[in-house]
Amino acid sequence: MTPLQRVMAVIEGRQPDRVPVCLHNFLMACAEAGVSMEEYRVHPKAMARAHLHAVEKYGYDCILLDADTTMLAEAMGAKSECAPGEPGRIVAPAIDSLDDVGSLRPANPETDGRIPAVLEAIRLIREGLGGKIAIRGNADQCAFGLACLLRGTEDFLMDLKERPDHPGIAHLLEIAYQTHLATHRAVKRAGAHFTSLGDSLSGPDVISPALYRRFARPWQERLVRTLAAEGIFPVIHICGNTSAILTDFADYPYCGFELDYKTDAGKAKTTAGAAHVLFGNVDPSGILALGTPERVREVTRETLRLWMPDGHFILNAGCAIPAETPEANLRAFLDIAREEGRYGGS
Repeated sequence: MTPLQRVMAVIEGRQPDRVPVCLHNFLMACAEAGVSMEEYRVHPKAMARAHLHAVEKYGYDCILLDADTTMLAEAMGAKSECAPGEPGRIVAPAIDSLDDVGSLRPANPETDGRIPAVLEAIRLIREGLGGKIAIRGNADQCAFGLACLLRGTEDFLMDLKERPDHPGIAHLLEIAYQTHLATHRAVKRAGAHFTSLGDSLSGPDVISPALYRRFARPWQERLVRTLAAEGIFPVIHICGNTSAILTDFADYPYCGFELDYKTDAGKAKTTAGAAHVLFGNVDPSGILALGTPERVREVTRETLRLWMPDGHFILNAGCAIPAETPEANLRAFLDIAREEGRYGGS
């Protein structure tokens, strides 16, 4: 199988010849290609150059194109800044009160903020790859995470605690959802083979499962259902330990879940992994960046053992791979996938 065929086989519910690898490696790719983060997050040619350099060097199966976690919020009026060598961060929300939600409008991915740069980078990467490698286009934050950034995370969480029935909450989530949905559609039109999202502020490390079920899960499920009807396969990423909500994930319409290394891998396989595609979940910092090649092989081998059965699995780190990750460690990670990730008969 080609890398693209291998990835699409998993997404389409078929068993590939071996476990595909999709790297969340924009930080490392920039460092190795000599692209600054300040340049990467705004220039499509810089994005494309970093990822094309990395996939040529390491030969993995799927590029994850990810700008940062501030792109949509910034396009809707929040203020961000980028420290040297670091991804962007929000420094001022778009609104100061739930009463100001009426001033917000959904972003247009084709024209607003830095979103067009990501779309152009996807087009450049697809042209450069000639259809051989899968492209996963990240659509930034889902409704809950984007609402937090637009309102200010601490203030929004206090709103949920003190005024959970305020109509501005539902209005804010709806506007955030419409921006996010439009971005998935634009990313797919630009040439991504499938899409993904982050919604890490909705996880148990930040809010209770009860709040997640009321204010985040409905929007995530709605998104998956809507995209599925349009032939778009999304992957949901929530940082941290999601073990407490894995049974919720199992009830979602068919999609992918990229799980952090903190999540109980065995439970993930028997719940969310029973009917969905799992991505992950090797520790990007403690193992890939700071471990030895021998330790990387050991942990990657264990991940394969747990998640390979039934074929619903694409190997990745549990989150973004640090820029300082040694080349030897990443090669060890990939070597185990190639050597021990083959399915019977292949």
